[in-house]
Amino acid sequence: MTPISNKSEIRSHTALRGLAALIVVLVHFRSFFHPSIHPDEVTFFLAKGYLWVDFFFILSGFVLSYVYGIEHPERRTFRDITHYLIARFARIYPLHLISLIAVFLFFITVALISWSQNGTFCCVFDGSLRSPDSLLANLFLVHAWGMFDWVTWNFPSWSLSAEFFCYLIFATLLTMDSGSRKLALIALLCIVLLYYGFHLITSGDVDENFRFSVVRATSAFSIGIVLFLGRQTISALSEKCLTHIQITASITLLLTLHFGVPDVISISLMALIVLVTWEDRGSLCNWLATRHIHTIGLFSYSIYMWHYLIKFIAQKDWEYYTGLPLQSSIPGSAIFVACLTGLIIPISAWSYRSLEMPARRWISIRLNCLLETKYAPKYT
Repeated sequence: MTPISNKSEIRSHTALRGLAALIVVLVHFRSFFHPSIHPDEVTFFLAKGYLWVDFFFILSGFVLSYVYGIEHPERRTFRDITHYLIARFARIYPLHLISLIAVFLFFITVALISWSQNGTFCCVFDGSLRSPDSLLANLFLVHAWGMFDWVTWNFPSWSLSAEFFCYLIFATLLTMDSGSRKLALIALLCIVLLYYGFHLITSGDVDENFRFSVVRATSAFSIGIVLFLGRQTISALSEKCLTHIQITASITLLLTLHFGVPDVISISLMALIVLVTWEDRGSLCNWLATRHIHTIGLFSYSIYMWHYLIKFIAQKDWEYYTGLPLQSSIPGSAIFVACLTGLIIPISAWSYRSLEMPARRWISIRLNCLLETKYAPKYT
């Protein structure tokens, strides 16, 4: 199996992930706007912001196929698959666990403050969004596998659970020979067609039923794999032609989100953008590859994982410490949202450098060393 270090980074995809993460932040922070500001009455862009999570899944399917060479027909060994699973576990679990602990400690703190002031210990468990069984499911990263009706604890982590499910599917594909893998991909395509076909016919939103989260993730993830297998279709295009497609697809996507057209159309345009940017050619890619935009992409996972805890804290403590209502005025609420969004960047930069990457390296090194020790030749 080709190590990840031997593959060149698709800088455009990294940057796109960062921009998508920032949009998700704005989607969740829009509840802080003054009551007279109703962005959803003017545009569906933020109301349809949940689709950027599907964009993450598409990117993930494409990038994993690129990194691990899904097009190669040979079956991967158990050792190769274990290396892959270690890399995936080290990528998502440490920060998930740290942020989950942080959310838990936050509500413990809220409960202790409540107990000291009112004599009541409340708010840690609420029976729906936070419960002991959902906490256990979060620890094992299975909380989006159809056992709960809605998000729990650190809300954005549901997509990690669904992503983890996709990682296991991808591992299964890698264990198959060429013929079996083709049949499995055909089966996945059937799921894609059935899932999106149903939503296209009913005009339903893809986030309507949380219990289908893994089906939603698998469908978008499978699109990413198929895009990778057909990536050579754009290699013959000139950079000028590619630029035109990139700009047209981007503008059309923004318009579809603005007007709230069926989700399947927006997801199709997202898939097209992933495809036409993978070679890092074209004007859009040149812009995405600039240092600041690319750096936001590096921080995207930390941005995504910490922003909801920051929202919790803002909701609980802003008015208490400042005496100012969150939605006291139109300019005040806009400034508050802007400041809160701006605060995400330095926090995520610190998290990326001090938590995410060190933990990722430490786990990868330790687990891979254990694996290599197991497979090391024994001399007598």
